[in-house]
Amino acid sequence: MNIRLASVLSAFAAIAAAAAPAGGAAGASTLTVAAPIAKWRDAIPLGNGGAGALLWGGGGRLNVTLDRADFWHNVDLPTWTSPEFSWKTFVEAVRTGDAARRDRIFGVRGKSATKLPGVRLTIDLAGGATARSFSLDIAAAVATVSVDTPQGAKEIKAWFENGDTLLSMEFPDGVEPAAMRFADNKSFDALGGYPAPETSIDGSKAVYRRRRRAGARNRFDRDFEAGVRFVRGGPGEATRAYWRRFAAESAVSIPDADMQRLYDFSVYLYGAGARAGNPPMALQGLWTADNGTLPPWNGDYHNDLNTEMTYWGAGPAGKIEALEAFAGFYIERLPECRAFCRKLFGDGADGAVIPPTMGFAAQPIAGWTAYVVPPVHGIWVFDTMCDAWDYDPTPEKAAKYLAFGRELAAGLEHAWKMENGVRRFDVSCSPEVGDNGPKSFLKANSSYERAILASFYEWMGRLAEACGEKAEAAKWRSYMSTFGPPNVFDGGTLEISAGNPLSQSHRHASHLMQVFPLVNVPPEQAVDPERSVDFWERLGTSWWTGYSFAWAGCMEARLGRGDRAHRYLKDFQRAFVSRCGFHLNGDQTRSGLSRFTYDPFTLEGNFGYARGIQEMLMGWDAQERVATLFPALPREWDGREVSFRGLRIPGGHKVSARRAADGTVSWSVERRAESGPEHDFEIHAAPQRKPPAAAPGRRAGAGPADGQTSA
Repeated sequence: MNIRLASVLSAFAAIAAAAAPAGGAAGASTLTVAAPIAKWRDAIPLGNGGAGALLWGGGGRLNVTLDRADFWHNVDLPTWTSPEFSWKTFVEAVRTGDAARRDRIFGVRGKSATKLPGVRLTIDLAGGATARSFSLDIAAAVATVSVDTPQGAKEIKAWFENGDTLLSMEFPDGVEPAAMRFADNKSFDALGGYPAPETSIDGSKAVYRRRRRAGARNRFDRDFEAGVRFVRGGPGEATRAYWRRFAAESAVSIPDADMQRLYDFSVYLYGAGARAGNPPMALQGLWTADNGTLPPWNGDYHNDLNTEMTYWGAGPAGKIEALEAFAGFYIERLPECRAFCRKLFGDGADGAVIPPTMGFAAQPIAGWTAYVVPPVHGIWVFDTMCDAWDYDPTPEKAAKYLAFGRELAAGLEHAWKMENGVRRFDVSCSPEVGDNGPKSFLKANSSYERAILASFYEWMGRLAEACGEKAEAAKWRSYMSTFGPPNVFDGGTLEISAGNPLSQSHRHASHLMQVFPLVNVPPEQAVDPERSVDFWERLGTSWWTGYSFAWAGCMEARLGRGDRAHRYLKDFQRAFVSRCGFHLNGDQTRSGLSRFTYDPFTLEGNFGYARGIQEMLMGWDAQERVATLFPALPREWDGREVSFRGLRIPGGHKVSARRAADGTVSWSVERRAESGPEHDFEIHAAPQRKPPAAAPGRRAGAGPADGQTSA
């Protein structure tokens, strides 16, 4: 394989597997939260992909909230068996403005599948011990509760061993539980059908079991088991080895300790919450709300933004295992997606449809109907699935994902009509414009839909080519010109749909999808990305949520506007996270960044933030196959070192780079040997601003050399 490098790198291929630049990215941070932690959302999270825990409390009491990724209430919507549950009914209700009928059939809240909360174990400490702080060693995935005792300071340790359903806790000599008890979540009473839990507590462990719902027949129903095992000796070698490998995959180093810590924490959540053989992270992952109720939005797989954004940071960080688990989850549910397609379009309908908002068993979950029914939302899922192949391409993945994509393509054919050479959806939308009102339904096709479809058929073309199916690749790409002209006004500014520009501040930048994240196809010639983003931002942030700031940071970094990207990501870090770092939807500073000041926790904002940092450090042009180093650094970081190690580009190649305080940029590449010529690429260092003049006798910069360029 050849690497087509910039002119300053004519001899670089010989050092492609070199180590990271000197002074490269630092190790992960330590997260510390002072006691008391009075709310579960501020707790220290632990996990091993299947089981999760939150550590919190204060004084002489510790709370351990225990959870499982596969603990779900798997039921169908009450209207699922009705003949009215169909695409035909949905289209009729939209076109006639019959909102009551639409909501009655597709939007019955409170009777859907839902993620189930786990259980809280309360531990009262003996002998006057009191918690002083809770901390997390992010690299080792070990939590520490620092306690004060009459004998002095002590530390309680907690971690998950690989594959274990129980949390391991190590109490030091002189600190022990005085009492332990499990607290039932009363929300189960309203659901009905669940047997009473079984508990056992002794000196070696505390275990809680709740059997599956009586009469449950869903193939994805699971019994729930969680608890704590009291051990000595720290994590086992297999667990330590896992986290060493995880930390070795990539790292970044930026000159802002708070932003660095949040980046490290966010990437850590992939190792804690997304592993092979386990479900992908839903809205709250392994850390479902512990407030005595069912989780917000049913804790669902929200496929019109949340599930996809949750995996934005995985590919560049090299978290391929997380992406593969995501893809495998949806492929395993192909029978259920086929059944949803037949339910919408009739018993004879071929293909598959991923429910836009869905439960663990891929059953649709009620909500705002514009985002519960249309098949286009599930197509966005496919973009995330393809990242598992793009950042680690293998023939096996290409064949598997192409086969799944064919099913989705067949399902789409039932949802549109061909009019004068243009495929137009029977019902058009753009999340979450119009909320659940009449303005949520648009003139087809919306900018959101056009971007998703262009990306989908480009992926299908690339996968078909990788499988040697050239004619099929051409067929898929021919679709890309059949969705009508772009929806633009005022010199190329993207609007929601034709003649319908965004008119007020809005949290969901769905009309800007072709700017980011769907970057495997270029913005259309008639589209001006800068003007489009500027227009969205000029409407203000008053109705943005936390993830909006992370998304804006990604877009601004993609456009090379480092100061703006930094501002939005900094706003996210200081105003839209809990004490531990979890994304909270509202402005916690109440400083006017948003009118939303509430505090529901959903994970996607953390990973949008992580991707924003990655985009500031390295950009990628999918069409030219060019990686640009440090394309969007803010002026605030001038004169300070910035570096990263092992960030991936499509094709699976790992890039490490350092921008020294004097502006000199150096880098190295670890090539993925299996990648073919279709994965050739170039590396360019973005022009760096000149640093201040050096003090007398001090060298201001170095001349260019292999893998290095001066400011």
